[in-house]
Amino acid sequence: MTIFQSIFTSTFFILLLIIVVLTVIYAFSSFEKGDLKSYQEKSDYNFANLSKGQTAYKDYGNKNDPAIIIIHGATLPSEGYVGFCEGLSLKGYRVICYDQYGRGYSDRPVADYNMEFYLDQLNELLSYLEIKKSILHGSSMGAPIAISYANKYPNQVSAIGLQVPLVNSNSKILSALKTPVLGNFVLRVFGIPFSKNRAEQWVTNNPEQRDLIDRYIAQLTLPGTEQSLLSSIRNIANTNFIPDYKKFSQSDIPIHIAYASDDDEIDPKTVQQVLSLIPRAESFVFTGGHGGGGFIVDELNNIFTSFLNKNLN
Repeated sequence: MTIFQSIFTSTFFILLLIIVVLTVIYAFSSFEKGDLKSYQEKSDYNFANLSKGQTAYKDYGNKNDPAIIIIHGATLPSEGYVGFCEGLSLKGYRVICYDQYGRGYSDRPVADYNMEFYLDQLNELLSYLEIKKSILHGSSMGAPIAISYANKYPNQVSAIGLQVPLVNSNSKILSALKTPVLGNFVLRVFGIPFSKNRAEQWVTNNPEQRDLIDRYIAQLTLPGTEQSLLSSIRNIANTNFIPDYKKFSQSDIPIHIAYASDDDEIDPKTVQQVLSLIPRAESFVFTGGHGGGGFIVDELNNIFTSFLNKNLN
């Protein structure tokens, strides 16, 4: 055997060993367990049977009041917005707080979790609830969903509120997740544990907050969650939505944007870029990072409802 053949053979077996080890790590890192149906049955949510599956939602306030639809972000489901929803309902609004497919108590269909997928879910839910016109409020990844819905159905949207809106993340990590095989490995071995650890950092001395975090972590382990997260990251989370915001700027729909000046997940400069595209937009800047809004819920409620009262009444 020549030196070249020896090196080639050694390299081949080293690579084969690495592949085997990574495959074993991936197989034994699977975190999914439990039964979604029993998880849903234990909740106090309502369910709408839509074309792609069950959509979980809560309906706050008077059905005759103007409707606000809360569109959550990439990972934290609608339960994380209950205080915000309840506060808005006390100010004379009907508030729909729903879980996107793949999150919270909603079903996890095997599908491409792209923008049309989310827009169809929202549109079908509004049709199911017989809501013909509404105010949309999107947080993080929910922001471009709200903007895209308004661009597609402008006559069905009376106003928009955005909080820490996703604009254009341009993340190298998220780009890596788009790579077949590699993305699956990174999400399972590193991504999900990171999400769980980050959630633990939100815990306060409030027992209700601890319960919320425990339920959030539990929903991350439900079968189908991994594929839905990975698909939404590949199709939504690392997309440049500047063209969508630019298209929205041509409408006359009132818009309010609240964002964190110290956000380490959404670059504040991208939000400022959106504000420059939409001169009519009203804004509010806070501190506390991407999840900082959770500590000033009442203040954000007051700011947003004042904006609505000024622009819609």
